[in-house]
Amino acid sequence: MVILAPAAESADDIWAAVQAVAAVIAIPVAIGLGLLAYRAVWPRRKLRWSARVRPLVSHDAAHTNRLAVVFQGVQLVKPHIVEVELSNVGNKDLEPAHFNGTPVDIRSSVPIVELLQHGSSPGVQRVLRPTVTGRTVSLDTRTPLHSGQTLTYVMLVDGADPGIELLASVSNTRIERAPASGPVTPRAAFVKPALVLLVATLLVMAASGVLALSRLRGR
Repeated sequence: MVILAPAAESADDIWAAVQAVAAVIAIPVAIGLGLLAYRAVWPRRKLRWSARVRPLVSHDAAHTNRLAVVFQGVQLVKPHIVEVELSNVGNKDLEPAHFNGTPVDIRSSVPIVELLQHGSSPGVQRVLRPTVTGRTVSLDTRTPLHSGQTLTYVMLVDGADPGIELLASVSNTRIERAPASGPVTPRAAFVKPALVLLVATLLVMAASGVLALSRLRGR
């Protein structure tokens, strides 16, 4: 006579052991991912800016004595279009108080001829009002810069090899320069849901493993 009960019991023991091992692995992983999720959504302030510089006339054939670029009656020697983007990529708004009562300055190494346009993305949010003085565009910081908001300023400058820098005094805020890009979404907007789901899954696995380990020890 063949008794099948011990074999089934042995299979249950193996499955319980597997769940126990999974619990041992899942618990520290869940803790680590939980800390990562905590860092991703923890309030932080971060500004990222970029400057795209392009010659207004790029073809070699344009550089002759027969062709000239004139703006408001003034002939330009080396005209360039400069597009500056300023993005709040942190997960907190930057309020006027964070700017310490000082403007954000965009400085050019060559004269600024004209500020051609400026705007905000999303468009419903207000832009920091610009003022041009010499080689500097000063942005009025009495308006909040919202999380996920990108400001764009397009300038006409005149001079060879324009250099652009951004000067700002912002409390507890990291400022970095990056390659020119479109509007930036805060990392937490897409990191948080994925991490929360993964951590929850691992915690369920860990709980199941602990329960299986308890049953295994009780035999």
